[in-house]
Amino acid sequence: MEIFLLILIVVVFLGLPVMSMRKQSKQINEIKSFQSQLEPGMIVQMTSGIHARIAEVGTTTVDVELAPGVTTTWDRSAVLKLVETPDTVDADDTEGADAAEQVDESTFEDFDTVAPFEDQAEGTRDERDSGDADRPDSGDTPRS
Repeated sequence: MEIFLLILIVVVFLGLPVMSMRKQSKQINEIKSFQSQLEPGMIVQMTSGIHARIAEVGTTTVDVELAPGVTTTWDRSAVLKLVETPDTVDADDTEGADAAEQVDESTFEDFDTVAPFEDQAEGTRDERDSGDADRPDSGDTPRS
């Protein structure tokens, strides 16, 4: 009975961590394999959580487009996973354009166009932003 208990303890303390390390190693290899197959046009998720479209792929870096005209350079290892392929992006763009055209303008008629804190403001915006009223060293306070 003592031998059985000893074997069980060895399996728990050595076997489980080894199995966990194998699973992690497999995931890392899958990510590295994906990173080696990156192509321009793919929409990917970075390790920081940012979603971006790949603009250009270098040997160790990728240029990603965060917004139209905003391109940044990242290390290739910062790319975590594929979000969308270029094929699915084209199909989604056409559906999104149709949905945008169908927006009912009456939805926005209920919104008030007055600034939310306008009634609490003192004076006009130009008077408030002119400067001297908010500065602690302005007015009748003598400088030391």
